[in-house]
Amino acid sequence: MFTEKQFEELFRAHFADMCNMAYGIVKDRDQAHDVAQQVFVHLWDKRETVEIQGNVRAYLQRSVINTSLNFIEKHRRIQYEDEYTQQQQDSAIQGDTSDFLQGEMEGIVNDAISRLPEKCQLVFSLSRFQEMSNQEIADNLQISIKAVEKHITRALSELRVTLKPYLNLIAFFSALGVGLSLSQLFL
Repeated sequence: MFTEKQFEELFRAHFADMCNMAYGIVKDRDQAHDVAQQVFVHLWDKRETVEIQGNVRAYLQRSVINTSLNFIEKHRRIQYEDEYTQQQQDSAIQGDTSDFLQGEMEGIVNDAISRLPEKCQLVFSLSRFQEMSNQEIADNLQISIKAVEKHITRALSELRVTLKPYLNLIAFFSALGVGLSLSQLFL
């Protein structure tokens, strides 16, 4: 049990040393000061029930070490939680953005396809979206395989010209694994 005068003497005698000890652990002057202050506040709050057996300095040192380690652990946990929260927010934003951009790109590609001549558009769509072989398309439309190849070649040529400003963006999405259907149009 401490009197106010005894506690004040204890504080004056050991506070600076306890700050230095805490600094050696937490590596920040302000935080070290907070740790040492927390140790003394805790000691004052428990002054009526605390029983220090042995050396008071050793008791304070052990308290500073434990409080410093608890501080570091709490700080590390908070930092991890903040980083995790930021990653979750970044992922949500990136997902929303990539979904939006993919939708925009698909709209641009669909618009470019709709500008193709009707027969060329039909052959290209059957080839790329219905995944029909050239033979299947030829049989289905009752045209020659050479005609199918000619329509696909023309469609690809016109789409490359029309979509030239967007090809780097399509390649970027392909590298991210987003919008693979767009990149497969040109294979």
